[in-house]
Amino acid sequence: MTPRMPKGLGYQGRKLWKTINDEFELDCEPAKQRILFDACKMADAIDRLDKEADKAPLVAKGSYGQPVLHPAFSGAQTARAALAALLARLNLAEPDGDD
Repeated sequence: MTPRMPKGLGYQGRKLWKTINDEFELDCEPAKQRILFDACKMADAIDRLDKEADKAPLVAKGSYGQPVLHPAFSGAQTARAALAALLARLNLAEPDGDD
């Protein structure tokens, strides 16, 4: 049985929730469901940051007027690292591939 998708997820979050739950059985593992929910929210945040970065210049002015990477880019980079860490914490086994 697939766990019910939580409310409040955007497109990328819903897509990740469905993909993981279609491949792995997490219905009896509430801790992993929570980690997956957090990963889905992070996927949505990355999507928003990427959309913002698409509209923004690569370089912005820092607090002292120095050129710095636009915050949307660095935020997306940090969010991707957090998403990878959350997915790793799920400790999901590789699919068999013998289907």
